[in-house]
Amino acid sequence: MSILLGVILLFAVLTLVVAVMQAVAIVRVAPAGERLAGFMPLGWWKFRQIEQKAGPAAAAPLNIYKRAVIAFLVFLLLGVVLSGWAVNQRPAPATASLGAETSVIRSEFAFNTDLRRVATMPGALFLES
Repeated sequence: MSILLGVILLFAVLTLVVAVMQAVAIVRVAPAGERLAGFMPLGWWKFRQIEQKAGPAAAAPLNIYKRAVIAFLVFLLLGVVLSGWAVNQRPAPATASLGAETSVIRSEFAFNTDLRRVATMPGALFLES
């Protein structure tokens, strides 16, 4: 199971790298007068606004960017679901049980009845619990 999660993580990282490379390509293809701050919508799925700013020359990198972002999110979601499923499939840890020895109270089940002093605080009475 961990191998499958590693492969999904690898694909997620690769699609993220492709998305970043295409975002850089979109910014490079943009007209010279366009400021870099105008491309802040790259991370907010405003593809039409980006296409208007970058112009028709950025159509191919923009399509690759869209697909890479969608693939990254799919791999991320798949990894989260699969890791949650893998954690739920693990056997439960062994818990302490009394078994046949009901007359003996083990330390796991003993209730601590000793009174302990509580640290005194300024202005508070001395308390015991």
